[in-house]
Amino acid sequence: MFETSRLCISPFSSSDFDIFVSKMLTDPRVVEFYYSYQNLDSFEAIRRKAESDFWDEFELSRDKYGWPTWSARERSNEEVMIGWCGLLHGELSGVHGKPELQYMIAGNCHGKGYATEFAQAVLQRAASDQVADSIVATVDIPNVGSVKVLEKLGFERIGQTSAYGSDEMYLYELALVKR
Repeated sequence: MFETSRLCISPFSSSDFDIFVSKMLTDPRVVEFYYSYQNLDSFEAIRRKAESDFWDEFELSRDKYGWPTWSARERSNEEVMIGWCGLLHGELSGVHGKPELQYMIAGNCHGKGYATEFAQAVLQRAASDQVADSIVATVDIPNVGSVKVLEKLGFERIGQTSAYGSDEMYLYELALVKR
């Protein structure tokens, strides 16, 4: 566990996964750019898809590569999870040979700087643990909020790519040095 000025950050757990599925993947603000979740017709369908899309990736990244996924809660209210962030062995890791920064923040926390603060803390931890020389990230082109987060974190846009069912994604890269 570690902290920032506003966040308590701990390893992502199975109880965090339950919160993530029930509170975040059912929120239209959160799944706005997760197109395959928008038309699922039941909570069970969402949960099954999330197990393969997220939980399995979280476990693979942690167990095979040593890249944990983290959950965050506000220091002022540690009962409420505000999101998750991690370096994952995602779709682009195999192509680029690098970990991929991914995160998701609860809809009611959008626009408050939590994604930047959380991702910055995870990147600092990854740099101190020397997990890789550089990392990649993708974002849907119309997702202006996440574009701003990645650019604030120092990521450099290196082009466009197709990933995660979208043909309109920016590809970013960041040299991961001790910060």
